[in-house]
Amino acid sequence: SSHLGSSLESWGAQMVQKRTGKLARQLSITHRPHPEWRPYKYGGLFMHEKQIPYLLNGYPQFGGPWEMYRSKPTSFRVYKPPPKPQVFVDPEYFNEENIHEVLGKFRFEVRGVFHNKGELAEKEVFEAAFGLHLVGWLKVRATFMLGHLQGDCMALSYYKRWLEEKHLSREAGQIDWVRLWQVNNGLTAPLDFRILQCNKDRRKYGVRKNHMLKKLESVQGIRLLGVSEELRKVEEKKISETTSAKGQI
Repeated sequence: SSHLGSSLESWGAQMVQKRTGKLARQLSITHRPHPEWRPYKYGGLFMHEKQIPYLLNGYPQFGGPWEMYRSKPTSFRVYKPPPKPQVFVDPEYFNEENIHEVLGKFRFEVRGVFHNKGELAEKEVFEAAFGLHLVGWLKVRATFMLGHLQGDCMALSYYKRWLEEKHLSREAGQIDWVRLWQVNNGLTAPLDFRILQCNKDRRKYGVRKNHMLKKLESVQGIRLLGVSEELRKVEEKKISETTSAKGQI
């Protein structure tokens, strides 16, 4: 049998090996990994998170007993500013006379149709905010408005009411809906902004042209879908009429 096995192996045939033979020849006993399964080094469902030590001022802290060589160096110390004093305000301090001292902020989004690329609407919105001594920024376009305003709470509440009641002239456009978020009436001076400014459309001609073409393509696609739907209904109506006429005959 040994002579037969050696002759078959010489011809390239693979013989069935026993476990002892595999151990003697140092062959693989474990199963082969699935070729379609992603290797572990590329990550997978059972990928473990990286074991990162706790960092203190850029130095890893491995734990254990204290050692002299583990102490951080005395040079290049990180500056730690003193803690800010906490401001405790008595709610009974504010009344009708000094309520304007409370500072706040809010962001808003307005959707609608604004004529002449929103130029007249931008003027009215800016004048309303400027008259209330609010600071921040405004961005007005042909179909939307965005803004972030800061100031005293009385002026902010008046401006929010001005937006929600849609006090915009018909020449400027029409407001569909208003959304407010990040409303906060607990700010402290100084504020993040000092002036009120408008964000202008400073896109170049080529960029603006590409955006207009994309918009026209979407509008044209919607129009063509509506036309095809109407034609399909007409064809179905003709087919139903012909089949009903054949049935009567």
